Amino acid sequence: MQRFMLILAMAVVAGCHANPEPATPTARPLVTDQLPYGVARTDVRAWHVQHGWCMRRMWPSTDEFVVCDAIHPYMNLRTPPMYAMARYDASNRSIAYATFTPVPCRMYGTCDRVYGRTVYDSEHDFVDHWSGLRAHLAQIGRDEPAQVKGLPSMQRRMVDLLVDELDRRFGAPTWRDPNDYGETWATATSEIGLFVGGDGAWVIETHELRPRTLDASR
Repeated sequence: MQRFMLILAMAVVAGCHANPEPATPTARPLVTDQLPYGVARTDVRAWHVQHGWCMRRMWPSTDEFVVCDAIHPYMNLRTPPMYAMARYDASNRSIAYATFTPVPCRMYGTCDRVYGRTVYDSEHDFVDHWSGLRAHLAQIGRDEPAQVKGLPSMQRRMVDLLVDELDRRFGAPTWRDPNDYGETWATATSEIGLFVGGDGAWVIETHELRPRTLDASR
């Protein structure tokens, strides 16, 4: 669990554009604190390379990065590496982020999974494998059918930790799945989402500028 909390705290990119989301002292920094919207694609790539991430997939409008820091492995080697995506506009400035964080496996024993009804895959339909990170990420998450069972123990702990910070930042959610598989929040300029994906193995956090914000900036 310590590994998860450390790797999720992304450090600051010097000289980035102002972040339209509220910037306050936090217990857990968000990706948009460290890589605000409007960051040049070359700078997004450079930050990841400098902080233990490797390039994995690339599309014309999206980059994907995966944690490849062998010096700090997860305690349980069955836990897959964290990965993240950034989507860019026509001028190659960042307009959306999605972070895919593995639910930690227990040190001894099996990883918690969601059994019963089929659950969407780890990328939660956020990713078009031909073109990269899709638009309207929060709405994609809201459109998923509600799950019929509650979250297992490790997923419950992880979601609670993240929700506390997002609630503190953005107030009450605009939408919440009845069994806690997802929540969304909104600011004047962007939408934020938190979703459980795969067979319960991933928590996905999304940040995206609203389309009207993009139109007004052009």
